Amino acid sequence: MPKVPTAVTTKDEIMLEGIIDYAGLYPPASLDMQSVVHNWSEFLQSDDNWMLARLIIPSNQIDEFTQCAKGLLPPAGEEMWQLSMLLPPASDDGFEDAVQKTIAFNISDCGAVANVVEFKAGTASEIDTALELLHDDLFPFIELPIDEDPRGLIACLSGAIAGAKVRTGGIVADMYPTSNALALFIHSCAVAGQSFKATAGLHHPCQNQNDNVGVKEFGFLSVLQATAAANIHGASVEDVEQILTLAKPDLSMFTDTELEQVRAELFNSIGSCSLDDPRNDLRKMGLLKESR
Repeated sequence: MPKVPTAVTTKDEIMLEGIIDYAGLYPPASLDMQSVVHNWSEFLQSDDNWMLARLIIPSNQIDEFTQCAKGLLPPAGEEMWQLSMLLPPASDDGFEDAVQKTIAFNISDCGAVANVVEFKAGTASEIDTALELLHDDLFPFIELPIDEDPRGLIACLSGAIAGAKVRTGGIVADMYPTSNALALFIHSCAVAGQSFKATAGLHHPCQNQNDNVGVKEFGFLSVLQATAAANIHGASVEDVEQILTLAKPDLSMFTDTELEQVRAELFNSIGSCSLDDPRNDLRKMGLLKESR
């Protein structure tokens, strides 16, 4: 199961606890494995470690991860590193082998565990087949295409122990969804009570101009506000789209209990190749204290 907020004391902690899955291997950071595992080890020892959920590792680099993490992984009896394993698409011939490799990794007792997996699926049949192949101990986030109405695919997850995943950006402008497409996905998940995570192009809490790609990126706190508005206040798709395009989110109209529920049951986390980008912005906003 994904990490969800625990007992906390402030609204800021509720909004941010366990919200970041670290994906340093992926663009635009594109770090090597040794750098990524070193960063993860450092992040876990920082004052901001409560914002972290999982380290994202592709299944075809499990052996490299294990080698690079030697000497950094916690010893037996201490809390293990939490990983999310990125699998090939459900349609790929290597999908089942990647699932079995993940299961084998988890029983190796190396000091890390991948109890979450992520993969793409574009049809109801692919989703159903993939879910049948997964071990009960693996919670899947299934990346769905949203260039067309995603409600049918989201409905396929109804009743399954699974989350949806949405891609919110990338290395070129064409990888960013329209505000309407993202709004429809968020609204559909919020109405259906479907948990989800978002990945790529979402390093910043507020709307951000990315001059390298030439796009205006969505903010992850805006995604949180949009999800809460649709789930709690019955906001329409049009309302959700308007929230996503505001320069700065406003979560003041939600109670701590409401936000805790939305984080736990709906908007679980973001995938980010950077920890510095989000936490630097959050400090400027006064939502995160300076590290000691």
